[in-house]
Amino acid sequence: MPLAAAQRFVGKPGLVRAVFVSNSRGVSQSNAVVKQLKPTVSPLGLETDKTKQHALKEADKTGAMFMSFFTTFGTFSIAAGILLIFLIFVMLAAERRGELGIARAVGTQRGHLVQMFVYEGIAYDLVAAAVGVIVGAAVAYGMALVMASAFAGVGDFTISYSVKPASLALAYAVGVLLTFGVVAFSASRVSRMNISTAIRNLPEPPKTERGKRRWLPGVASVLLGVLFAVAGVGAKQAVVLGLGVSLVILGLVPLVRLAGVPERLAKTAAGLALIVWFVLPISRWLFGDLKVDFSIFLFSGLMIVVGSTWTIMYNADVLLGGLVASFGRIKSLAPVLRMSVAYPLRSLFRTGVTLAMFTLVVFTLVVGATTTGSFVQAFNDVRAFGGGFDVRASTSASAPIGDMHGALARAGLNPSDFRYVSSESTLPVKARQLGTGSKEKSYWVNGADATFFAHTTYRLAARARGYDSTAQVWRALRTRRDLAVVDQYVVPRKAKWGAPTAEFQLSGFYLEDKTFTPVKVAVRDPQTGKRLVLTVVGVLSDTSPEFMAGIWTSQATLAPVFGDRVLPTTQLFALQRGVDPAATAKKLESAFLAHGMQADSLKKLLDEAVSANLTFDRLIEGFMGLGLIVGVAALGVITARAVVERRQQIGVLRAIGFRKRMVQLSFLLESSFIALTSIVVGSGLGLAVAFNVINDSRRTPSWENMSFVVPWGTLGIIFLAVYLVALLTTFIPALRASRIYPAEALRYQ
Repeated sequence: MPLAAAQRFVGKPGLVRAVFVSNSRGVSQSNAVVKQLKPTVSPLGLETDKTKQHALKEADKTGAMFMSFFTTFGTFSIAAGILLIFLIFVMLAAERRGELGIARAVGTQRGHLVQMFVYEGIAYDLVAAAVGVIVGAAVAYGMALVMASAFAGVGDFTISYSVKPASLALAYAVGVLLTFGVVAFSASRVSRMNISTAIRNLPEPPKTERGKRRWLPGVASVLLGVLFAVAGVGAKQAVVLGLGVSLVILGLVPLVRLAGVPERLAKTAAGLALIVWFVLPISRWLFGDLKVDFSIFLFSGLMIVVGSTWTIMYNADVLLGGLVASFGRIKSLAPVLRMSVAYPLRSLFRTGVTLAMFTLVVFTLVVGATTTGSFVQAFNDVRAFGGGFDVRASTSASAPIGDMHGALARAGLNPSDFRYVSSESTLPVKARQLGTGSKEKSYWVNGADATFFAHTTYRLAARARGYDSTAQVWRALRTRRDLAVVDQYVVPRKAKWGAPTAEFQLSGFYLEDKTFTPVKVAVRDPQTGKRLVLTVVGVLSDTSPEFMAGIWTSQATLAPVFGDRVLPTTQLFALQRGVDPAATAKKLESAFLAHGMQADSLKKLLDEAVSANLTFDRLIEGFMGLGLIVGVAALGVITARAVVERRQQIGVLRAIGFRKRMVQLSFLLESSFIALTSIVVGSGLGLAVAFNVINDSRRTPSWENMSFVVPWGTLGIIFLAVYLVALLTTFIPALRASRIYPAEALRYQ
């Protein structure tokens, strides 16, 4: 509405609370504009605020947070895709092995074969990357719609779909270059062949390396690993330590092989060592709490999958032998089982790569779904969220309610419905930590009345030394006028899991420390220049709601500096047992409509926040689930290749009495072995890692009540659907194999 009409409506003629300035050259000139405005507006007691610049920074920060989630979990799908590309080119080379051997025999150089595969791969690469960009943009559009709906009304930001040509070009270029690198590596590997065995289509002879080539890589890996491990311990960085330990374990494999240790024993021991190191919290047992972020999740997941794949594949004969011994007693199933076991054992590399792809995605999905579900469940606590109150209301700054107790009776509400009422004030300030040389940052300070400090149950994640309990901290803020509690967003963490951070930051301790030396913070009124020094003695828990953000102190502490601007614009109501918070919120809005009151039950606010988190978690699970498509595609590729490769074998089997159904069942059992093993192993390892994450979180004051919640129903439906789709993908080539006539197959060259 027009300004004059609004002034008449609120009964404030001539009142102007804000002046907005549009820069002639956009937001990039905000600093220069503010510099020119200050001499004019400062004498008037006005503050200049670069609202758009700050909003863009917050948008970038929020976008970076979402990006960290999707890139971390998406990396596992990318890794699975890389393995699939590698597997496809290995199988292409295997199909043409005889032709390639003849080409080498008549004078073609190895480099020519590499070029041939690279050119072929680039042709696929350029087209596939373009299709991927289009599909990715469509998927992103759907995800943006889901997130916009989930976070509508939650927080002070909105999500909208935005696509830029530069982003699409960058995605296309990265996809092309990444695929090109995989193709080049694959081409280099498959071009190495023994010409005579390739022409006759015989297996490659075992490699015999001599001299330094046998032990030098292992020694180099061990030495480099030791350096990384020492650096990781010194810097308290979990991912650097994990990298060092992994290099040592992997480097020891060729060295113990030179000492005469069998390959199975060496690879099995190395695989189990990787699993034990990354699944169990050994690093914490040995070196205490280390700094972690999403990179440790990515790296540990890859190493766990490598370890499990080695362990399974080098002991697959034992595993499959046990299956044959268990189910082989069924006469009709015994010959089919033996045939379905033979091929995976003969093609360990292909089977291992496919198993790694599937296991990697399953592991990621289980860890992500279980940990996020457990955190959401722990957050879904109305007592912790409400801090002992039931309804939260806010009024217009131009029409505050000074005496809410008296106002309730005057408005016709029953005062006996309310146990107690608390009022809060919020003011923008410039804040900085004293003694650190840090610059002032924009933040806000919240002043609460004595009722809030007497009754609040909001928990603290860390307390200053000298305070034995959370209640003691709140009592101190009630009685002393120089103390403050800050929110969880301004304190650095050892575990950086993408939690949002404020522009104003403290230093000198971590949130995980639980106790800290009291910190001095100076807050300045940007309008008057008056300064107030506060001593921080507590940090709010992660379970505290977003509206508790800011520096908390008493209204009596703020009054000498901010004067009559310490207005009670937020009210918290604790209701008597049996009084409906939702109905009370509506009554409050009706009674204080003239004050612009907006009231909500804290249960409703919590439900909205939990619903948004659950939707986001489902979105992440769906995003990770896209990687399962890669595993399903790999099974289809392997089965299709196996039908061609084993055509003569199928003919022989049909000739000696195998029926069509038995051939078809043999292929389905092969795929079932890979799919079910990946689901079982990936789920088991994922649950173990998720349990460690939850167990570590329980040691922090914010999440001590967290429970280990496994979404069995969701995971069961996903894995059952994936398994059925995998069987369907395998069914088509298996059906084609079962229809091969023995006479045609035996004449096949």
